[in-house]
Amino acid sequence: MGVRDDIVAYCRRQLGCAYSYTPSGGVEGRSYNCSFLSTRAFKAAGLTIPGWQGHQNGDGSQSDWVYRAGHWTTDKSKLKPGDLVFFGTSRRNTGHVGIVSRSGSTPYIIDSTPSRGVAERLLPTAAGFVGGGWPLKSLPADATKDDGFGVKKRVTVRSDFLRVRDAPSTKTGKVVMSGGKEVRYSKGESVTIDSVVIGDDGYAWGHYIGASSGKDRYIALGMLENAR
Repeated sequence: MGVRDDIVAYCRRQLGCAYSYTPSGGVEGRSYNCSFLSTRAFKAAGLTIPGWQGHQNGDGSQSDWVYRAGHWTTDKSKLKPGDLVFFGTSRRNTGHVGIVSRSGSTPYIIDSTPSRGVAERLLPTAAGFVGGGWPLKSLPADATKDDGFGVKKRVTVRSDFLRVRDAPSTKTGKVVMSGGKEVRYSKGESVTIDSVVIGDDGYAWGHYIGASSGKDRYIALGMLENAR
């Protein structure tokens, strides 16, 4: 496993932990604010970064480190697992940080928020995304394993008529159609997934690539507490 893998793996182990309102930033393994999660994730990979995500450029914050290292980008497709992403009104005025968990045209991040605690979700570009990148001057090698859990896992469907969606959400994910019919699995059928994503609806979603379409596909595995 590479450094990027170690950072993402740490974040995944904290999924479901509560948000922390304490000045210390939280208690490892139990609660986190956004900066505490990113700081501890990098420490788990043997790296040290500032303990605060930062409000103003030039204050030695995490966002300042990304910019000064020369890796700042607003191009979502250039972000890689382990990169930090920031939210606010501008690069010089940020109020939240997350960690990229899966790259792509629309990456996934793991962050800690008051409403969700530590969770994985699509990078919410409409929520004030201002950019991000790697906070150290030296760039690590790319992730060496499959983003996500890194293994293929065959799961058996436990519900009747489980619809396949194009995004991990019952709110925004569209039901996939083929030949004018919904693509779905029946109870007892099996499907091989390559990762698990926590949606904005509280469900854990299994991800796979559609054999004929080559596109992302998701099936609901159950509520978070029942799916892990």
